Amino acid sequence: MAQADQTVQNDTFPTVRADINNNLAALFTNNSGSSAPSVTVAYMDWIDTSGANPIWKKRNAANNAWITLGTISGNTLAFEGTLPSQSGNSGKYLTTDGTTASWGTIPPGSSKEVFTSSGTWTKPTAGTIALITIWGGGGGGGRNQGNEASGGGGGACVQGLYQLSDLPGSASVTIGAGGTSQAGNGNGGIGGTSSFGSLLSAYGGGGGANNTAGGGGGGGSLSAGGISSGGNGHGSVLDGGNGATLGSPTRGNWGGGGGGRGATGGANAYWGGAGGGGCDSATQRAGGTSLLGGNGSTSNTGTAASVPGGGGGGSNQAAVASGAGGAGLCIVYIW
Repeated sequence: MAQADQTVQNDTFPTVRADINNNLAALFTNNSGSSAPSVTVAYMDWIDTSGANPIWKKRNAANNAWITLGTISGNTLAFEGTLPSQSGNSGKYLTTDGTTASWGTIPPGSSKEVFTSSGTWTKPTAGTIALITIWGGGGGGGRNQGNEASGGGGGACVQGLYQLSDLPGSASVTIGAGGTSQAGNGNGGIGGTSSFGSLLSAYGGGGGANNTAGGGGGGGSLSAGGISSGGNGHGSVLDGGNGATLGSPTRGNWGGGGGGRGATGGANAYWGGAGGGGCDSATQRAGGTSLLGGNGSTSNTGTAASVPGGGGGGSNQAAVASGAGGAGLCIVYIW
């Protein structure tokens, strides 16, 4: 530690050498000392050793005040002139508004919340974007012992992408039940509607018929499927597929696939649930498959369709009930 007046005075040899050494020592130690140097110039450094930890200071351009640059603690230097206080800010990141630096909280990674039954969604405190996907319930298969019976239609899929800030603090989530199966002769039950608050609704598939009327239509985004008729949507790709009447059922895209009638299996789907298989004999006919929704179930097995929104298979065999439709679903992604 050393301080000097930064001037070498005229004197004899030993005195001049000592004066030079003192000024060099002051330069090499950054004028360290417990009090400020008595002689100062603009931009000079001073290590203030008066406290528990030395403080690095620099003289300002006007040479009338000291600027604190940082605190030296052991082998570390905590900058104070350019960084906000680090105390209590572990795990945060440095950000700026263009004028002032501050510590920001690192948001969590993406989250996924799945509703398999009705409940309440609560908006999280972190995140920017919300992707909400819901499926309606699939229709149940029809039953007509010894005669023709048809499969139920698949439930629709509806999706919405939102700014998280635009969503309410909470929303009621309703999960549509799968359409009921039939132990006696009768049409299958219509799949229930799933909804996310007042923002999104996905309608269920129609129940399969217990006669030649046709398979259950796939649900749409505006209405449920009916026997042989697909539910309406917000455009052709959202409409539910029609249930089979004389030919084959039609595929669903966002809407559910149509149920099979008689000798036809259920229709496939992309987003919505697939249709259940139909029957006119003891032969089992497969339900359709869906890439992102539930698959339809096979006829004459009494097996429930897959979640979300698959259509149940029909039955015409003694002691074999038709298949129930798969329940709906809601998935909320936040990132």
